[in-house]
Amino acid sequence: MTTTCHFSLALTDLNYSITGQNCWTYNYSITGADLNLPSITIAKLNQSRTVQRTVTNIAGKDEYYSVGWSTPYGVSIKVSPTHFSIASGEKQVLNVFLNATMNSMVASFGRIGLFGHKGHVVNIPLLVIVKML
Repeated sequence: MTTTCHFSLALTDLNYSITGQNCWTYNYSITGADLNLPSITIAKLNQSRTVQRTVTNIAGKDEYYSVGWSTPYGVSIKVSPTHFSIASGEKQVLNVFLNATMNSMVASFGRIGLFGHKGHVVNIPLLVIVKML
């Protein structure tokens, strides 16, 4: 039951899971944006927020990556680190800082691109719906 409640809460930010049990009983505070998914969706960006994504090198060789991005309309973003080396089988945490630059109820899209020196490209789509200063 805990797993269902935890998963349901993370995806919907609702107080109750599909089972009807109160998820706050379990004291979970994770939101959908905090799940390590290959995309970032922020339903309501109230001023600013930082999310993390962890990438894993599944190639058989070490690689050096540069990070670039295109920002969703009404949002500024910063990704750290902007360059990193990652050994085969190792992980790298990316910190993504999003800041609302205007009030808007219009969904806007962007992306984060990881560009490896051996030609690998990883794209992380961004979606921000409501932006509030």
